[in-house]
Amino acid sequence: MGETKHHIPRIRIIDIARLAGVSAGTVDRVLHDRGEVSRATREKVLGILREMDYQPDILASTLAARKAFRFGALMPRSTDDSPFWKYPLSGIEEGLREIAYFGVEADSYFFDHASREEFLSKGREMLGGNYQGVIIAPVFTEEAAVLLEECAGAGVPVVLVNADICDGSCISFVGQESGQSGVVAARLMHFGLGNESRLMVVNFTREKGNRDHILKREEGFRRYYAGILPEAQKSLVQLNIPETNGTNAERILEEAILSSPVGIRGIFVTNSRVFRVARFLEKKGAEDIVLIGYDLLDENKEFLRKGVIDFLISQKPREQGYRSMMTLYRHVVLRQEVERSQYLPVDIITRENLEHYTYT
Repeated sequence: MGETKHHIPRIRIIDIARLAGVSAGTVDRVLHDRGEVSRATREKVLGILREMDYQPDILASTLAARKAFRFGALMPRSTDDSPFWKYPLSGIEEGLREIAYFGVEADSYFFDHASREEFLSKGREMLGGNYQGVIIAPVFTEEAAVLLEECAGAGVPVVLVNADICDGSCISFVGQESGQSGVVAARLMHFGLGNESRLMVVNFTREKGNRDHILKREEGFRRYYAGILPEAQKSLVQLNIPETNGTNAERILEEAILSSPVGIRGIFVTNSRVFRVARFLEKKGAEDIVLIGYDLLDENKEFLRKGVIDFLISQKPREQGYRSMMTLYRHVVLRQEVERSQYLPVDIITRENLEHYTYT
């Protein structure tokens, strides 16, 4: 038997007008709540709309009206030392290219990854641009909470990427569940080292307590070891390296790793700057230390190929950016419901599968 196709006829405004005994212009005024329409006529038209289950063609209306939708994005500035953020931005730009035809425009605002003050000032500058929706990378938890409250007060919908601090103040979050990615990192470490308890967590951040995703990753790592090997969790060495130049970072690493009386056997770096630890370990001939970190930056891929980095966890930053732009489009332009949490999978990359992994 052939395939059965069901055709649902499209209900037009002129059809509603004919049933209500009014002009198409009157139906249009009821639909868009503009112009003078008597109460009786309005109720009659609305009743027929409900009965016919009329669904307006939002895209057609948008194109006909030449309506513009303006979005803003607040992101850290990509640098040689912290190139991660160029990937979410490229995803945002990819999404914008797909929907620009429907009247969508976007502007980006950049801040120093280490400056809480610039994050807040650039965020407020963006908020003053009267955008109909914004994307925010909330790398500073306290300042981001202030900015989210101001966005809510202005009625501006927000999509968060990379760190989930929404707490009901945004329409959606796109990214990994940070705590679970920390658990995965711990499982990989345990797989590589067995019951070895001489472990270290390295955080490249000035204020770990104000970086929600960093904190949750370390908590997930600790939680796994607390359940499987409590002595490792208790003796875990924590190293916080300020966002400073490479020379100072090397000095801090040397003092903490090579001078450690216990002899560190495994290191978990909680963000994409794992290449800085890999560079140090290679220089010191300590490539036998198991090293785990995040993201397919060019530098990280180089050390993964060499075997200095053992595992990388991909956050899919480009997909984070793309999905965040499309989420705003669906919510603002198409007026669709969007998922509150859009968790991306925790992908594990090794030297063996790197060349066939295409997602960044």
